Amino acid sequence: MDIFPSQSIHDVSITTHKDDDHKGVASRFKQLFVKHADKTSTTERLRNKTRPLGLTVAQRTDVGRKRQHNEDSVAYIIPKDQELLTQKGALFIVADGMGGHAAGEVASEIAVDTICTLYYQDPDIDVHSSLSRAIFYANATIYQRATENEEHSGMGTTCVVAVMRGSTAFVANVGDSRGYLVRKGQVRQITQDHSWVAEQVRMGQMTEEEAHSHSMRNIITRSLGPFPEVEPDIFVEQLEEGDALVLCSDGLCGMVSDNEITTIVENFGPQESVYRLVECANEQGGIDNITAIVARVHQRV
Repeated sequence: MDIFPSQSIHDVSITTHKDDDHKGVASRFKQLFVKHADKTSTTERLRNKTRPLGLTVAQRTDVGRKRQHNEDSVAYIIPKDQELLTQKGALFIVADGMGGHAAGEVASEIAVDTICTLYYQDPDIDVHSSLSRAIFYANATIYQRATENEEHSGMGTTCVVAVMRGSTAFVANVGDSRGYLVRKGQVRQITQDHSWVAEQVRMGQMTEEEAHSHSMRNIITRSLGPFPEVEPDIFVEQLEEGDALVLCSDGLCGMVSDNEITTIVENFGPQESVYRLVECANEQGGIDNITAIVARVHQRV
């Protein structure tokens, strides 16, 4: 299993923390794992049920033009073991830390490391349940760290996670980091922002245009870390050959329009796409850290 935490898709080292207190939660998490007696037959059923799709993936993160530090974290995992890939799929994650340098950076790193690790350690092949548990424990770990260390008090992070198993994508989010589906020249936001302005738009109290420029557009209503428990939203999408999943922090989607995202992702491969998306956000002002993953689906040869 390869974890790619940096811009280079060839870098397989995993980001580590200065201390590993959160590993205690990961250890306790193992006690709740569900054991499955018939893994072989389950794997065969999954192989027969899902149409095998290939992936081309790239990621990039950038500090932007206004911030001194990058508090975003990003990673993706495509297991080399075919049985693990069949059972658990490939995972992609973007987290946008909050709470100032050090605190926000720590929160986003904990989220990425914990979710990546616990999702694949969990033998439960129900993606929805396994992903929910991983996010739950990432939140608990960040909350615990924040309460034990004054320097990290109040820290938190948004996150958007996608698991692609066969031709099905499970996309989870907490906060306003987003997941998009680009298909045949059209883009659609899969996730729903957990922000004050987004809630006003959903209630019909505000237009999308008003929300984009509102003074409270950065107020997040749900994130990992501030409270002992958090509930992620999880969406399920059926994928087709040629589709692209885009995961990003609000430093990208807050600066780059849906049309610009579509044009870039449709006309370039993932590696060039993430470069151009980040550059586009910087050209628009780069007021926040900018992070993107682009995963394009193709028929496996």
